[in-house]
Amino acid sequence: MALFSSNRRNEALTELYRRYGSRVFGYFFRMFQGDRDKAQDFVQELFLRILERHHQFDPTKKFSTWMFTIASNMSKTSFRNEPIKLPVEGHEKVYLSDDDQTKNAFQVAMLQAISGLDEVHRSAFILRYMNQLSLKEISEINDIPLGTVKSRLFHATRKMTAALKEFQPNESNMFKLQ
Repeated sequence: MALFSSNRRNEALTELYRRYGSRVFGYFFRMFQGDRDKAQDFVQELFLRILERHHQFDPTKKFSTWMFTIASNMSKTSFRNEPIKLPVEGHEKVYLSDDDQTKNAFQVAMLQAISGLDEVHRSAFILRYMNQLSLKEISEINDIPLGTVKSRLFHATRKMTAALKEFQPNESNMFKLQ
């Protein structure tokens, strides 16, 4: 962010994109239920907003928290303006082994389960478990109490566990010693 103030904006934006581009793409991709084009559009819009609003960044705070706050607000605005109900499809199995097919099936089921969460639970789940943000950071990003973050994560995790129960180990699919 220091490069912005030294009028080296292109260099600054390139470095920020290198560091955070794939993380925010993953966030938007999951928030918009696998819509790759929309996720890419939102990543571009996010970095334009960072460029336009770099002076609003508080250097005593963590950059990723500020960036994900903007991304979260963009998602919320999008959901308010036009609700998205996209089925997760088009995932072709490209693996041949049983293990790889199970992995692919799990990935598809995971995307569907994430898509099944409402927006506030989906956001909390993605920020915590896919972007590895702390509970405090999620609280700051969403401007909600820490207890609310914990509650949302609890409910999201419970829903995800129920949706993915077929992939949980049980006696019938565990190795048995003879």
